[in-house]
Amino acid sequence: MDNLKRLLSLIMAFTMVFFFSNEQDVKALSCVDVGSPQAALERFGGAVYGEVRQIKADLKQEGFTGTKEKIRYILVEVERSWITEVDSQIIVTTDYTWGYEFKEGNKYLIYISEVDGELISSPCSTTIEMNNPKQAIELFGEGLRPKLQVNLEHKMWFMFEQDIDVYIIVVALVFVVIAVSFMRRARKKKG
Repeated sequence: MDNLKRLLSLIMAFTMVFFFSNEQDVKALSCVDVGSPQAALERFGGAVYGEVRQIKADLKQEGFTGTKEKIRYILVEVERSWITEVDSQIIVTTDYTWGYEFKEGNKYLIYISEVDGELISSPCSTTIEMNNPKQAIELFGEGLRPKLQVNLEHKMWFMFEQDIDVYIIVVALVFVVIAVSFMRRARKKKG
């Protein structure tokens, strides 16, 4: 029983180290003025107009010990796009700290870029809240309609703001402790 108490104490100490060693990187934001809306469209590689359906924050980390970064994901129901042809729903990644404060149910013109297979909205790009695409059409022309009708809401289910890696480790360690204690009891009964 003393060994079990020591093992549980070790697990608790290990867990506390993970909880309190969350170091955060500090970022400085410096944006260059891109000029006209057309210049911004060219610089960022595209824009979309649509309704924000969902907003989720997620903790992104490389492995168990990599740098942690909070990311905000925005599910957008797209009505039109410019330069980049997209599906009827897209998930746009934006910086948690510096990103635009989107509101679910509102419609926006969002400048987007594709980086490593993800659509991103840079904190340096202009995001404009507008009720209809008329202003954007006047700036950029008719634009493109969505190429495919898709539903990406299920992809938003797996985004968690909490660091679940620590919970996975704790649960795994608890299972190991339980398995070891059952094995010891089984040995004592045989012996």
